Amino acid sequence: MKPSRGISGVESNLRLSELVREASKLTVSVLPDFYFDRIIRIPSLEKLFNETRAKAAAGGGNLRGYSQNELPGGNATNLAFALASLSINTRLYCVGDASVRGLLQETPNCEITLIEGRPSFTAALEFPFRGRTVNVMISDVGDVAGFDGRKLSRTDLRGLGESDCVALTNWSSNKSGNTLARRVFSLAGRRHRLNFLDPADFTGAENRLMQLKNIVDEGLIDVLSLNENEARILAGRLSVQRLPHEYEPGDVVRASAILHSKLSATIDIHTPFGSASASDEGHVWAATPRLVSGLVTGAGDVWDAGDILGHLLRFEPHARLVFANLCAYAYIKTEKQPRLKGMRHFLS
Repeated sequence: MKPSRGISGVESNLRLSELVREASKLTVSVLPDFYFDRIIRIPSLEKLFNETRAKAAAGGGNLRGYSQNELPGGNATNLAFALASLSINTRLYCVGDASVRGLLQETPNCEITLIEGRPSFTAALEFPFRGRTVNVMISDVGDVAGFDGRKLSRTDLRGLGESDCVALTNWSSNKSGNTLARRVFSLAGRRHRLNFLDPADFTGAENRLMQLKNIVDEGLIDVLSLNENEARILAGRLSVQRLPHEYEPGDVVRASAILHSKLSATIDIHTPFGSASASDEGHVWAATPRLVSGLVTGAGDVWDAGDILGHLLRFEPHARLVFANLCAYAYIKTEKQPRLKGMRHFLS
């Protein structure tokens, strides 16, 4: 990628109309997952555990009073919708069947290619924990679990190759994730191309991390986007200092710098309290606006959308992180999921 063009902040010369105009010139391809997401809000773990135990002791029954919502989701799908809401021409390549096709029609700025296969399902439990809302997901990965890209058509491959950015998500759930990464990230010349990977939770995929490191070291991945837990697991696998569970901003910045010293990619880490980035240009931190209650499932995918746009428009690193933080903040605050129709309002 070209060096930063010196944008000093999101509020600089790029006003909303100019940002939309610049974004509309870009094309980003995203793959490979679609999920049927069921979001279940739980007042507290203790309440759920106690009521479940009591109901089981009584021979079973119904737990009532838990707010639920069903949405089309998945890392790639959430990311694609968020990119499209930021006026970027988006191509979503996702695994699914006829039941998925009807849900993904008529999405502005987003061209959707369905790759035939069994769809994925997630029950996301959202509950307060240590002063913030967290989500724990129970997932059936479907055919994404073995998607290596061989089902992509010549037209699909051409579209990926012509994109300004290819974003690969949910690597950890895909046992063929390294094969897919190598296939889609090596499709085009590298002069004007951003290859972006958000691997998702590494748990259960640790044995594939050194192969992924090789792909990074070959120069096929420009940006590795992680949350704090993913950064912690990756550091352990690379045998470097881990991010503490109780961390300060300096700890996150240090973690990003350490990981960048072991990997040639830019390391972007997002947390509920702020985000950090480390690259050859140095390392930076940007605090997140005061947290508000809201739906947190998918917020990391929306953060990625802002981060990708910032990379493509060559924002200075701090401005890019501020912008990505604001995207995630707007998502959580407005709760207009999953297509984020009101995403642009915070930029005006």
